[in-house]
Amino acid sequence: MEGLYEEMLEEARKAVSLDKLGRLKEAVEHYMRAVQLLLELSKRTSEPALRKVYAEKADLYLKRCEEIRKGISRRAVEEAVAVEEAIKELPPELQGVVIVEKPEVKWEDIGGLEGAKRALMEAIVWPMLKPELFKGPREPWKGILLFGPPGCGKTLLAKAVASQCNAVFFNVSAAAIMSKWLGESEKNVSLLFEVARKSSPSVIFVDEVDSLLTVRGLEEVGGERRVKTQFLVELDGLRTRPGEKLVILGATNRPWDLDPAVIRRFEKRVYVPLPDLKARREIFRIHLRGVELAEDVDLNELAELTVGYSGSDIRLVCREAAMEPVREVMSEGPPEGEVEIRPVCREDFVKALRKVKPMTKPSDVMRYLRWAEEYGEI
Repeated sequence: MEGLYEEMLEEARKAVSLDKLGRLKEAVEHYMRAVQLLLELSKRTSEPALRKVYAEKADLYLKRCEEIRKGISRRAVEEAVAVEEAIKELPPELQGVVIVEKPEVKWEDIGGLEGAKRALMEAIVWPMLKPELFKGPREPWKGILLFGPPGCGKTLLAKAVASQCNAVFFNVSAAAIMSKWLGESEKNVSLLFEVARKSSPSVIFVDEVDSLLTVRGLEEVGGERRVKTQFLVELDGLRTRPGEKLVILGATNRPWDLDPAVIRRFEKRVYVPLPDLKARREIFRIHLRGVELAEDVDLNELAELTVGYSGSDIRLVCREAAMEPVREVMSEGPPEGEVEIRPVCREDFVKALRKVKPMTKPSDVMRYLRWAEEYGEI
């Protein structure tokens, strides 16, 4: 009983302290925990006077929680309206780059890549959730580049970032930026960054960033060069203000094609490698959710048989193997009534592995490693 009371006091102290600091969401969590403990104390005590005190205190904390929630919801509506107004300033072709509904991708849905996950958490998610911790020398990175072989989860990592951090997410492609009209492309870049700054905290994700920001050359058409220059100015120019909550996240399979000035502006460069044994086993487990497997299927064996396969290659193996029982049922035409298919067995995976081969060659992996040693992180 005494321990329960001390725990309640501690939760109440934390709640009041966080409330004063303006960290309202965290304060609500501690207030609600204090309320639960007060109700538990009220049940356990036999004294009516104490029971009344506990009930009144719980009621007081609940009212404060309601006030906070109303204030948060009102502020959230105001912020949403402000973001919506800012997005309207974009031309129609660029309004589609704003991710309105967040992707339902969690970190657990990505097999392996612990280093890349940790780097993105440190660089984007944590600063968005706890901005007060990231000041001075802990100022978060403004540009992060994900590079590595195709099909290893770079875009999936970006989706996880979009779903986890409380920020407006812009998914940009070359098609959305480029225009046939003179001066329109660089104007689109400028508008995009202007709206992202107004909507901060925000993340601009540029997939296949090499399609936009390759090495500048004399033979380039004027429009392409101006777009690259505008990107460089926005990424790290005079318009960049200290403390602004805007992160540029780029992904590429060809980092060696990027302009050196672009590489410099992506302050944190994260290598997304082919999955190792443990990661391959996890990827098989993720992609075989909801699939009935026979007893002879061993995920450890499958992981050992898929050395050099990317996450995308393994997904194709799983799809191909899962189709084998369906092919058997449908081989003589669609059967009538309800159909039961057999579990996916080891032989199905053996057939699938004969059909699906890894897309990344060892020589390509060596090239990524050399670039990572020179410019990035391993």
